[in-house]
Amino acid sequence: MPAIYEYPPFFDVFQNLSEEFARNYGPNGCGPNKCPAFFPPAAAAAHSKKGVSFAPAVDVFDTDRAFVVHASLPGASPNAISVDFEPKTNELILTGEIKRPGSFADDSSLKSLRLGERRVGKFDRRVRLSPTTKIAHDNITAKFVNGVLEVVVPKVEEPPKRKISIETVANPADDWVDASTSNDQLSSEKLD
Repeated sequence: MPAIYEYPPFFDVFQNLSEEFARNYGPNGCGPNKCPAFFPPAAAAAHSKKGVSFAPAVDVFDTDRAFVVHASLPGASPNAISVDFEPKTNELILTGEIKRPGSFADDSSLKSLRLGERRVGKFDRRVRLSPTTKIAHDNITAKFVNGVLEVVVPKVEEPPKRKISIETVANPADDWVDASTSNDQLSSEKLD
């Protein structure tokens, strides 16, 4: 089956565009508080209230037995990542924070920052999986290797298709099942 592609929310597209603009045209580039034409005040306020800096890039693979989600989180600590699953909507929720390493983690070090392309800060990414697929949510696993978070969301295994054999009856009038007979009576009659 093909992979599921979830595109970033509308706001993130413009956020990425503004970051690229700032990188190319200097620190007074565009942003939620600087370009009201691209970022209405309500959108900028909603984004800053959450305190979310970015949504990490993900790949979602749809295999026969599971959904496998890879999230790119370079520089993150495994202890700063949270993975949750919402069974009502089949939504995987990745949250956490990536901090700058060592002495560059405090705000005073930002004065010396000349080029900042790495994504740092709080992140929140929601990945909606197929709403019709049954998920074995008790068996979801996650591991973090070399900056990539891998979450395996297993599907509930459906019983295999079963072939029903048809028996031949010599005298059909004697072998019809009476609909008023209970299942217990049918079982005991078949045993006799």
